[in-house]
Amino acid sequence: MPINTKLKHALITNVLMAGVVLGMCAWQVNAQDQSSKMTNSSLGHSFSERKVNSPVAYFENRNKALKSVRDENWLAAKPLLQSLTNQYPDDGDTWYMRAVTHFQLGEWQNAIEAYEKTLALGTILSGIPKASAPSNDIMIKIAAAYAELGKTSAAMHWINRSLEARYDGKHQLADNQHFKNIADSPAFQKLVGSFVPKDLSRVQSWRFDLNYLVSEIKRLHVNIYHSVTQEQFEEMVVNIHKKIPSLSDKEIVFEFMKLVSALGNGHNFIIPTFNDKGSFNQLPLQFYKFSDGLFIVNADKEYQSLIGYKVVAIGNATAEQALKKVEVVNARDNEMQQLWLGPHYLSLPEVLKGLDIVKNASIVPLTLVNGKGEQRVVTPSIRAMKFNGFPKLPALADHDGIHNLKINKQYWYQHQPKQASLYIQYNYVHSNPSFSFEQFNQKLREQITKADVQNIILDIRHNAGGNGSTYPPILKTLAQFEALRPQGKLFVIVGRNTFSAAHNLLLDINRITDAIIVGEPSGSRPNALSEAGWVKLPYSKTLAIISSQFHQASKAEDHRIWVAPHIPISLSSSDYFSGKDPALEAITKIIKPL
Repeated sequence: MPINTKLKHALITNVLMAGVVLGMCAWQVNAQDQSSKMTNSSLGHSFSERKVNSPVAYFENRNKALKSVRDENWLAAKPLLQSLTNQYPDDGDTWYMRAVTHFQLGEWQNAIEAYEKTLALGTILSGIPKASAPSNDIMIKIAAAYAELGKTSAAMHWINRSLEARYDGKHQLADNQHFKNIADSPAFQKLVGSFVPKDLSRVQSWRFDLNYLVSEIKRLHVNIYHSVTQEQFEEMVVNIHKKIPSLSDKEIVFEFMKLVSALGNGHNFIIPTFNDKGSFNQLPLQFYKFSDGLFIVNADKEYQSLIGYKVVAIGNATAEQALKKVEVVNARDNEMQQLWLGPHYLSLPEVLKGLDIVKNASIVPLTLVNGKGEQRVVTPSIRAMKFNGFPKLPALADHDGIHNLKINKQYWYQHQPKQASLYIQYNYVHSNPSFSFEQFNQKLREQITKADVQNIILDIRHNAGGNGSTYPPILKTLAQFEALRPQGKLFVIVGRNTFSAAHNLLLDINRITDAIIVGEPSGSRPNALSEAGWVKLPYSKTLAIISSQFHQASKAEDHRIWVAPHIPISLSSSDYFSGKDPALEAITKIIKPL
């Protein structure tokens, strides 16, 4: 029966007020209203018009300072940065480097003053160790410096300002050593989300988590109601609140998953594995959706013999029906993400039970068919869920195709002299401290020149993102290749889990080069809600990710639902298990062998 409108709004008010009564922060920030809000003002901040006596010397010292900071040589950087900011106080980057330097030297008041200058001017400088340039990160550094000085109220003020600016590392603040002297303060614990009132019943504790989750969604999420109406969202919250007494811990977490998924877009999800309460279990199998159906592609040791079997049914649902049902827990940017992550959710028994695919989360019968058409029913044992990132199609143990070699390595390359090609596999958008992405790209550029490379194949189909500030070196490499080899060909292989920072890279490549895109449509939209705002629920310690930014990575008028390939390629189970790579085979046919 539909809830009476007045009664429903009264229930919603009671649910949210309960959070305040139980100790949650009374202030609420709706990120939807702050998506375009700046943390500073460009008006009223006058240009100093200060003359630099020797612009060349200034530039040289600026480069020396930057190198010293990146080398973590803080004592060498300090006098250079003091001189630079005194000569020319209008550069947010030099103030930022100075602030980081003072902070690392424990010069807290100087760090605060330099960070405040940085906030006033702004900076996007990346590659600075032990630091992060977004304004809300800088505010946390100011708070930390005040805490070190014993100025608790100022520290709390700056934490609050950062949270209002959608700081997305709130879950880590309780363990931040700079706040150790105020860590036991209930006011601090309430502010950073680690406070749980004493003497709460189990039901009250889970309702406290629900209230906290809703408040964090409203604080972090940009354009909350783009996939669900406010009325629908609030009704879901009220229904979960009412149902909590009758649900097990795992069933409550499943309801939280559905709530977060209702928000839409691919950076919204619950990770139900590191909880103190309600952690999920998992089948000892990995599924993958090929063009000809759902198959087992990986398994724990006991079930290795099942690799290669087609999944016909799970519990009381066909494989197709089961995949359709998990859409309600799989928030996504487009339907390629359903192909990517739908099979992952099918491996979670609590999800299967919550969707009535199985009656008992401890018993998950699978109907399987092998390559000979022989059918069998298997009920694998259940184990605790493991999560090291969302799955990628695993490398095959018995095949040595180049695409299959090192998919768990961040980045690597191989020269293919017969095709005058350089194959580059880039699997994770990060820079390895032992061999940085810049160093890797220097090697690529040397190889391109030395080996007379005429074709580049960049494979990012296994790349689901990471730190987007680290990928510019590959853009320089590809731009240089096209400038040096105007008759050469650049291929980029993409797929369903080309996502997040890797998707932004794809868009930049598409914009500045004449790359030939090969494979499946990408796993995101060019312009999308993105960024990972972490949330840890105070009672259960359940982890959630909430989209906290809108990324316009393409033109404002770009309404594409994905980046479509110029050469469409689908992958069948027979291709995969026989070690074939249709994408590379197509590229090989286009490249004329020497």
